[in-house]
Amino acid sequence: MGLFKDILSIFKKREIYLKEKYKEVADIYTFIFEMREQINWKAGQHGLFTIDHVKVNRATRAFSIASIPSEGQIKISMKISENPSEFKQALLNLQSGMKISMRGPIGSFHPENQKPLLFIAGGIGITPYRALIKDLLFNSVEISKDVQLLYMDSREEYIYTVELEEARKISSIKTNYLIKRENLSEEIEKFIAKYDNEAEYFVAGPKSMTNAIEALLKIRGIKKKNIKRDKFVGY
Repeated sequence: MGLFKDILSIFKKREIYLKEKYKEVADIYTFIFEMREQINWKAGQHGLFTIDHVKVNRATRAFSIASIPSEGQIKISMKISENPSEFKQALLNLQSGMKISMRGPIGSFHPENQKPLLFIAGGIGITPYRALIKDLLFNSVEISKDVQLLYMDSREEYIYTVELEEARKISSIKTNYLIKRENLSEEIEKFIAKYDNEAEYFVAGPKSMTNAIEALLKIRGIKKKNIKRDKFVGY
């Protein structure tokens, strides 16, 4: 049923309007869009965003939605280099009130039950976790016995840190900021030793990183049904 809903949502195009844009840190930018009609999505899903005010190559790109519906806005964050793609340059050129379009949301990158959760983020792969954590807190559900976020960035260019630390203060959700891949592997091993297949494992980040982490989880006996991936390709 989830796949059917995804297919239907891809055909529905909605216009969203830039509210603000700002630099988070280094080459990471955040864009916040207003909705003039109701759009519903689940935390962890992504949208297909299209530049339609100017002609660009690859006018449609997929980005995780970093906000939740109760915030009343659509938030996306991404890396934009000094020589950005035409798509990203067009985003940078947007002024307040200008519009782009969005199809979706699509994806099933969200918890299915109240098991312990291990969120693993590599770099800009942090974006869906902001929404997942906001959703856990907003809905006031009984947060799983253990919810851990392992946030690795070799450049130490972490974003959303204020919100992540606030979540730590008011809940049992803990964030561990990491620099080296070996430290990430060590923390994953600790979680596996503690919960094994009684937990759900989420991995989001560059394709090479998600593939490597998924392979590690499977080698350690974690079943495929307990692993969810969100690969960030070409961003």
